[in-house]
Amino acid sequence: MSEFLENYFMSIKKIFFWFLVLLFFVVAPVVVYYAMGYRFSLERGIFVFSGSVTVKPTPREIEVYIDDEQVSTGVVNFLNYSYHMGSLFPGKYTLEVRSNGYVPWKKEVHVHSGVSTEFWNVFLARENYTQVEYPTENVADFFISPDGKRIAMAEDDGSVLKVKILDVQKEEVLYEFPFEGYHLSEDSKENIEWSPREGRLIVPAVKDGKKEYFVINIGNEESFSLNKKLQKDDIRKLRWSTDDRNTLFYLENGKLFRLDLDNMNNEVEAAENIVGYDLSGSNIYYLSNENGIIYRKNISGRGDAEQMISKSIAATGGDNFELIVYDKDRIAVISQDEKLYLYNDGEESQGVVELGSGVKGVHFSNDGKKLAFWNNNEIAVYFLRKWETQPSREEGQKIDIVRFSQPIKNVSWLKDYEHLIFSSGNQIKLVELDNRSMRNINDLVNLDLDNFRATYTTRDDNLFFVNNKDNVNKLFSISLTEENGE
Repeated sequence: MSEFLENYFMSIKKIFFWFLVLLFFVVAPVVVYYAMGYRFSLERGIFVFSGSVTVKPTPREIEVYIDDEQVSTGVVNFLNYSYHMGSLFPGKYTLEVRSNGYVPWKKEVHVHSGVSTEFWNVFLARENYTQVEYPTENVADFFISPDGKRIAMAEDDGSVLKVKILDVQKEEVLYEFPFEGYHLSEDSKENIEWSPREGRLIVPAVKDGKKEYFVINIGNEESFSLNKKLQKDDIRKLRWSTDDRNTLFYLENGKLFRLDLDNMNNEVEAAENIVGYDLSGSNIYYLSNENGIIYRKNISGRGDAEQMISKSIAATGGDNFELIVYDKDRIAVISQDEKLYLYNDGEESQGVVELGSGVKGVHFSNDGKKLAFWNNNEIAVYFLRKWETQPSREEGQKIDIVRFSQPIKNVSWLKDYEHLIFSSGNQIKLVELDNRSMRNINDLVNLDLDNFRATYTTRDDNLFFVNNKDNVNKLFSISLTEENGE
């Protein structure tokens, strides 16, 4: 009997051993395949190499839903707070990102074998923004200082133009400069301009149909008419110099002058017979009226000019003309007839191209890789350099962003360079560039005005705008940054 039991247990051990061996050869490949990213598809009856989705959101705390089912997320990088969802079978999904108090973000996602489909700039707009109201009235326009700490506001009650200097943090008016009988110029190409060190302002004003430029010195709380000081009526297009807070440039009869306000006899003729100019860094850039070529010279206005382009630009001059310089390799020109010309010296392209007609304005992204431009009803983006982050774009590629029946205004880049803020009608909106499936567009603010100024500042992530309250136009702002400061 004992021999029988001994043989029986030996047989069981052998069977169990070979069962384990068989199980190893069955399970081991599955484990290896799983570790390599393969998943078994019951539908197909085979192993399929899985894909994944990566999301970097604003705000940071989110819930992710795939095909309306919440999925677990893991923070894969605490430096940039991105989330990774792996082990997804290749195919099409509906991806939704939610957060309490925010408008959901949704995309149709195509997951591919062995590939992470990435969304690095997911922005969720809040359902409601807290508006900060500033002590203002009859605001016609406003202009933010370079450091974002002060705002020059133009208030117009119909008889007196008042330029007030507002401290943004303290939410109080520090200075007031009245101009009896004047109105702020309605020329959209000329605005109140802060000097580089913010101590002075140029104010384009109009009285009895005649334009006049005032210079405000905030330090001693004084102002004067530059036209009367120079005894000139035809000056226009005033700009502060980038190298000296007391020096400015202006055009007169096709000539460009550099003027030292501390010594007005020390005036330099920087260029002649030009259509228009711009300042960038330590250089002046201008378009010659003789040959349509862009030149540059030192900000001092002295010395020889350097030719920047070889192809002539057939841009006519006038109040609508603009020369917008990012640097020596990226220059935009809007002609009087609103045609847009672009000079782009990149890795794959060089020369001048005509991008569109009816163009009202352009805006280079701060990194210089994209150019947003718009007409009355459409916004488009042109890629000046290759963009390798998903969705990748090639240098020289143009994409259409939005089209609205109401006029588009107040266009600016969000600080991630993958969203644009703009207004249409009485709404301020935010739109993403990512055109994979549907493009997310959100309403940030609904106003009681159709024609208003709105300005976004990347420094503090605030959006300033004029709105009507109790039949008075006042200045407001909202913060696009999370309330917890993240």
